[in-house]
Parts: sequence; structure tokens; C-alpha cells
Amino acid sequence: MSPIPEHLLISDQGIGFAKLGMNLRQLKQKLGSSAQFKVVSPFMVDFDAIAVSQSGQIQYYVIYPSGTTFTDDSVIELLLTDNLNYRTAEGVGVGTTLREAQAIYGKVILSYNTQAESREMVRFTNYSSPNIIFLTQRNTDDFVGIYPPSSDEYHETIAFDDSAIIGSIFVGR
Repeated sequence: MSPIPEHLLISDQGIGFAKLGMNLRQLKQKLGSSAQFKVVSPFMVDFDAIAVSQSGQIQYYVIYPSGTTFTDDSVIELLLTDNLNYRTAEGVGVGTTLREAQAIYGKVILSYNTQAESREMVRFTNYSSPNIIFLTQRNTDDFVGIYPPSSDEYHETIAFDDSAIIGSIFVGR
């Protein structure tokens, strides 16, 4: 596999040219006039976002708390991409099947918490970046993980649907 170009790389430092700790002005300067920045409010519960687009396609989102204003001087602390072009150094990204990712990063562990909007997250036994969170792609209200019945808030499993894919990736601190 050839190296992932910097502008498409997902790392524990950021997504593409968007790096954790830089401010929005620095990102705008790095991307130049070809990029568009559009506020998306609400983006998800408790969060708004700035959609960063190039050539009419959203590359990633700069996420910030709802009810606040994100200015050119605001520091980037959380990013999300659901763009198929972005990949980790090992080639894992949105659209990668969980089986493919498991072959690279080790056993899949799926989980969700009903107190955290039941977002289904993916961890791997041989991959530990505290800044990167993989989420599944859900086309319905069903999870891709196969969970035992439980009334607990937190749910975890290693069993999943064979067609399961990574749907989005968060990078944040």
C-alpha cells in the first residue's frame, strides 16, 4: 500500500490539513480560497459544526458546542469526517468494512451507551489512539453489532453483521 497523502490522512493530530490545536483562521489560510466554510446548526445533539467543503464536496466538519460561536480565533478541538477519501496511515477509513479493519487492527469491539445517544462505536484490540473514534454506518435504527439482551445503559459485543462498515470518524481531544 502506498502512503496516504497528507491532505487525506486521518491521524491522532487531525484530518487532512485540519489539525487539533490550530485555529479556524489558520485552517482557512492553509486551504486557501478554494475552500468553503458553512455553519451547520444543529449538527448533532449538543453540537454545531462548520462544514469544510472543497469542489462542492464536504471534506470534514469542525465541531463545537451548541450555543457558542466559533470564530476565526477559536481553536479546533474536535473534527469528524464521513468522506470516503480520508484514511488512516494503514488505509482504514469511511466505507472500510469492519472485517477489513479487523484484519489490520485486530479484533473488533462494538459498543453503545443509551446515555450517549446510542452512537455505535468501534474499537480494535491492536489499535489505541485516544484521539480517534470510529463509528459504524447505520442505515436503519438497527445496530451493526449483535448485542445480547440487556437493560443496562452500556452495551458491548464482538459479534457484528458481515456487511458492517465504518460510517464516520471523529478526531478530538
